[in-house]
Amino acid sequence: MIYLTVVLNVEIVLKTNFNPSEKHLADIKKWLTKEWNKTKSGFYDNWNIIENGFSKNNIVVITKNNFVIGFVVYRIHEFQAVIDIAETKPTERKKGIAKKLINDTLDYFAQKGVLVCELFCSPENSEPFWKRIGFENFPELPHNSIINMFKPLVETFKPAEKAESDTKISLWNCEPYQAEKEKAKWNWDLNFVEDNETLTKPIIFPVSSDWQMELTKNGKKIISQKVKRFPIDLADYGSFMIIRKLTT
Repeated sequence: MIYLTVVLNVEIVLKTNFNPSEKHLADIKKWLTKEWNKTKSGFYDNWNIIENGFSKNNIVVITKNNFVIGFVVYRIHEFQAVIDIAETKPTERKKGIAKKLINDTLDYFAQKGVLVCELFCSPENSEPFWKRIGFENFPELPHNSIINMFKPLVETFKPAEKAESDTKISLWNCEPYQAEKEKAKWNWDLNFVEDNETLTKPIIFPVSSDWQMELTKNGKKIISQKVKRFPIDLADYGSFMIIRKLTT
């Protein structure tokens, strides 16, 4: 007796879709339901958030041969994006699917003019994944006990413990009356384009609106105020200071 083994090479097509269909939404509900019934984990209990994101076209899916195997639900507040939910199908994990989905989503945000992306890390054991793709933890903020993470989507000035120049922004993680006795927690050396007002790169950093800030130019203190009174851009959602231009 002769046995014939036939091996079929089936092409696998992965595609990130920023305008998913009702069929894609049904795919998500099907495997989320299965995951919940089996493990009591996953995001099926947040289905209202997923449906709401779909209704506002604030959902991205990744498909394998047109079946959804991962999705992201997000919001955009002018220059800031917030990822509310990100999940891949349990059978498709640890295959690089989530990394591709998130990176494609961040590229999409950047094309829409978003400068920074924020998320709340849940479950907590997903924190290493987010760090691997470039997200950083928020500094410790008042009244915040959750794991918030962020990633600038443009090149930025990075903070240092000590500034190297006498033209700088300084930030304390406390209110002004406390800052009088403390050194600044973060400092940014500043470089400007020809107008001497626009920074060559922005500063993007999570802050409390009550923290103390100071601008020094050529060794002279120009302004010292709480973040909320400082003449800078604050993202509409309120989590970040975004400094692109200083007109003082």
